[in-house]
Amino acid sequence: AYRRLALVWHPDKNHGNVEEATQVFAEIKEAYETLSDAQERSWYDDHREQILRGDDAITDYGQADMGTSTSYMQTESLMRYFSATSFRGFGDTPDGFFAVYRELFARLRDEELQQSSSESEDDLLLNLNFGGPHTHYDEDAAYANGRTRGTGTGVGTGSTLRDFYNFWTTFSTCKSFGWLDRYRLADADNRQVRRLMEKENRRLREKARREFVETVQNLATWVRKRDPRYKSFVALKQQQQQMREEERVRRLAEQRAAAAEDASTYVCQAWEEVDYTFMLGKHGLLDDGAESPQFAHGELEEL
Repeated sequence: AYRRLALVWHPDKNHGNVEEATQVFAEIKEAYETLSDAQERSWYDDHREQILRGDDAITDYGQADMGTSTSYMQTESLMRYFSATSFRGFGDTPDGFFAVYRELFARLRDEELQQSSSESEDDLLLNLNFGGPHTHYDEDAAYANGRTRGTGTGVGTGSTLRDFYNFWTTFSTCKSFGWLDRYRLADADNRQVRRLMEKENRRLREKARREFVETVQNLATWVRKRDPRYKSFVALKQQQQQMREEERVRRLAEQRAAAAEDASTYVCQAWEEVDYTFMLGKHGLLDDGAESPQFAHGELEEL
């Protein structure tokens, strides 16, 4: 079914309707990739309704007042980004892959900076940058391609795109989610009621925090899997691994050929031929009148 639909909607076969075909083809490809990945499919199945209604659930956070806690990006708002429909192509256009996710992760970073109380955490966050189309995933890969180490990455000093994804795929938020509290503790009639209120508020916070962290981590994994820069990095690593394996096989073949050639031209030296007649006779292993056997060095051990 995938191949049939892909052939029908491939942009090359829809010259008069390239824009729509490109979008539909991207959605078909996205569906296939999701179904082909067990972990991703499980995530999609568990959040299908949220993802499908993501476009309706999200507000224009660019208009939000960042001074209020309720303006923070919510789990539901992130769901729309688990879809190829959230961007248009992999160019660096305002609605393209790089601009959309660069803005999204910058938003998440800024929200964490507002809640962070650690200078080291702040430095780490400020060093993160999604980069652009020409950003290398890893400095070693850039160096292998002939670039000068430390230049042209498009990420912050001392940080690579690998660092960026490592951070977000293991993300842990600084947000308290206190705006989700159901009860105002000041309204409690007594200490017992206050403790119950605190317990319920804490439960709601922890639940929201857990869902948010899990969603951000999965989103980062989802984006990385589709990132052309990551795909190029993986392809380069596979190519390097293949070259190393071919080199290993070549060297092994050369070693075996050299060993075989040495064995075929080997000439036994006179000092290696030893007369063991006396020793064999001493132990009753030589018949009377038998000729003295000549053994090459080491052959006696087989007896």
